[in-house]
Amino acid sequence: MKKSLIALLVATLPAAAFADVTIYGKIKGGVEYVDNGSTKQTNVDDLGSRIGFKGTEDLGNGLKTIWQVETGFGIDGTGTGSSSGTFANRESFIGLQGSFGTIRLGNISNFQDSDMGIVDAWEYKNAALGLQEFTRDANRLKNSVRYDLPAIVPGLTAALQYGAKEDKATSTDREIYGLGLGYENSGFFGKYAYSYEAQQAKAHNDKHRLEVGYNANNLLVAFGYNQDETKQDAVANLKTTDYALTGAYTFGAITPKLTLAHGQTKQAGKTFDKYDQYILGVDYAVSKRTTFGAQYGYINLKDEGTKDQKAFGLNMVHKF
Repeated sequence: MKKSLIALLVATLPAAAFADVTIYGKIKGGVEYVDNGSTKQTNVDDLGSRIGFKGTEDLGNGLKTIWQVETGFGIDGTGTGSSSGTFANRESFIGLQGSFGTIRLGNISNFQDSDMGIVDAWEYKNAALGLQEFTRDANRLKNSVRYDLPAIVPGLTAALQYGAKEDKATSTDREIYGLGLGYENSGFFGKYAYSYEAQQAKAHNDKHRLEVGYNANNLLVAFGYNQDETKQDAVANLKTTDYALTGAYTFGAITPKLTLAHGQTKQAGKTFDKYDQYILGVDYAVSKRTTFGAQYGYINLKDEGTKDQKAFGLNMVHKF
């Protein structure tokens, strides 16, 4: 009786209430076997499932209200943290769009997260099975404002972003400034992002990321470069660099993929946290919205006292 009453009430609502609202999301789960040299473990994991609602309202004269609310959750029953467990914990915003471009405010992805990352073509939870280290700076900025320039030149994108320091009592909170530039033409692409993290404990961070490559005609070749530098008073700069190269080719429903990566950190002439990594795998598209994947990953850690890590994963992704 109650269900019938609810259905009747929903049916009586005006169609305009739902006309410009889109429901979207991904359900992603997998099984991963991890060997870190001392322990071996099999895990059943959520790989970043999410559901979102977005919509627009036409205000006239080419101006629109835009909004989005996106929430991450764990289908394995253990989802917690900034990416799952709390409503609107992923990219959520309200803003305006017009001939001047797009301006949004809220919990908004930086350029690395929204427009880059094609070099990390993997679904995973364990770091050996994807480029978790390389993509560490791709995230969302809380309490932020982002402005995307209008597409004056076809294929050209540009964005500016500011993340406010609102929690004065937290030493880890800091102001963040971001810049993103991108260009795509005939399958070729080049994208660059810069982030400046304002001074905290007498230190500030400069972060650069570059991705270039080709993605068309069933072929993907992507190269990525990261450089993070921490500058602190009276202390030598801490500089981390990462390189990654990914190739993939699709024939029919099958897409074999390969990634090679290398990274290291330097300070005062000393090198540490050095690693080499490779990932080999294949995707099988069951339909336009459902894909199965399998991959093997290996991280060779160069520092003394650390153990290499190997992992094998199977996953399934459904988009809606």
